[in-house]
Amino acid sequence: MGALSNIDPTAVAVWASAVVLFALIAVLRAVFKLNFSLLTVLALGLGIALSLVFDGQVDSLNLLGNIYINLITALVAPLIFVSIISSITYVGSLKKLRSIGLRSVGWLLLTNLIAIVMTLGVAIPLHIGSGVKLVDDESTAGFLTSQTAPLDQVILNFFPKNIVGDLSGNRVVPIIITATVLAIAIVSVGRQKDVSVVKRFFEQTKGVIYKAVGYVVELTPYAVVVLGATSTAATTSKADALLALLSILVLGFVLNIIQAFVVNGLLLKFVAHVPPLTFFKAVLPAQTTAFATQSSVATLPLSIRQLGTVGVGADVANFTTPIGTTIGMPGCAGVWPMLSAVFTINALGLGYSPVSYVALAVIGLLSSIGTAGVPGTAIVTATTVFTAVGLPVQLLVPLVPVSNIVGMPSTMANVSAAVTCAAIVSRQTGEFDEGVLDSARAGRHRHRAGVVVSPAGGAVAAPVVPVAAPLGAVGVAASVVASPVAAGVGAAHKPVQPGFAVTPGLSLTLHQSTLRVQTDDDADDAPVPVGACGISAHAATAKAA
Repeated sequence: MGALSNIDPTAVAVWASAVVLFALIAVLRAVFKLNFSLLTVLALGLGIALSLVFDGQVDSLNLLGNIYINLITALVAPLIFVSIISSITYVGSLKKLRSIGLRSVGWLLLTNLIAIVMTLGVAIPLHIGSGVKLVDDESTAGFLTSQTAPLDQVILNFFPKNIVGDLSGNRVVPIIITATVLAIAIVSVGRQKDVSVVKRFFEQTKGVIYKAVGYVVELTPYAVVVLGATSTAATTSKADALLALLSILVLGFVLNIIQAFVVNGLLLKFVAHVPPLTFFKAVLPAQTTAFATQSSVATLPLSIRQLGTVGVGADVANFTTPIGTTIGMPGCAGVWPMLSAVFTINALGLGYSPVSYVALAVIGLLSSIGTAGVPGTAIVTATTVFTAVGLPVQLLVPLVPVSNIVGMPSTMANVSAAVTCAAIVSRQTGEFDEGVLDSARAGRHRHRAGVVVSPAGGAVAAPVVPVAAPLGAVGVAASVVASPVAAGVGAAHKPVQPGFAVTPGLSLTLHQSTLRVQTDDDADDAPVPVGACGISAHAATAKAA
């Protein structure tokens, strides 16, 4: 009896309810073939409902949430390291690499600048914070200040010191720099010597890591139930303290949602030339996971995975998206620091001139470089901005509960900006696969690749049709070959017919001028990206008849 008396009946009920919800998700996926994106959104709703039913007493589920975050975070460092090396060596052009790198940084910083200008443009006329009494808490302010570092230390931390320590600490910028230098060295040596063994090692290692990432990503809907429940519980427990700060809370949510969907939607439509609705539908699982986890880093594998479903090239997806977890970040390094600063300025009755606000914006933009994509980043970035412009850091203390809640849409805005910038860079560098985008627009997310074989259209005639030579991102170097025997094509070189079978489990479908490769592996309804972690978008081209 003594052991049983220590069992918390509420915790047992919470776990039992969570198991039932997990079973429901499994049924919806296996039986009803519910779309992965919709399933993730539904899981978030179920998690919120679970927390409300048990009045926020869902702390026992933190274990499951932390296990998921630890699993996916553990894969981030090796994923970035191997993906960047593999992508650069696959590209093989330093000129192209410079183009991708400079464009990536430029667009990421531009999205943050847009967020800063938008926030100041809304918050200043609204006089947000006027009349609010802020508590001066010196003790907590000391802790916040300790989380910041001087500029020279920030710059020093950009560069690798110990690659093992950088990998274990998930320090993104040093990992990117180390991987880039090694990849450039491989490409340079490859001009005089055969480095195919080294390239193949990283390519195959990337395939293994992506397979492991795929296993963890499949757990996302179940994890979102737990994370949604615990996040809702943390939010409702702070409701009383937030009533006086309701204006900044609501404005923080609104501005981040506008940044995530409206601003990025316009960039997608007019710069990347990608339908915003199609794009957001594809990356919705990443956005939902970012909202629940409040970590751009933890969402990174899913972000890269989903980018492939709308045609973003592997090299860009694997390069731009990781950089987006530490540069730009318009939610945590744009909206929130500016909103906090204007709120505090008005609460103190300070007379800020237009020049002072311009200086504030510049400092906010610079502070976004090297920001960590982990929970709590927004308040640390705000502390950095406050310190730089001379605002009292202790007045940030009452905003901490708000920051924790606004961190959800802020992280979603960060991830949305990163994937949007990847789409733009992919378009501008010619790495975008229109065939995959067309399939995404039509709602066919299961097909493995869209590869142009006959630009002229019409029938393709050849006894051998090589398709999608390197399965680059999954580490399989192979060619899909249509032989005369398999195709039923004799010596007369009869044209390939739409939908004809090449090998068991694999079919080729001729659609206008595009030859599509599709397997019978339809049991898995999660989107499989082309390029990022599916079949490489680069393919061999056969002559038309």
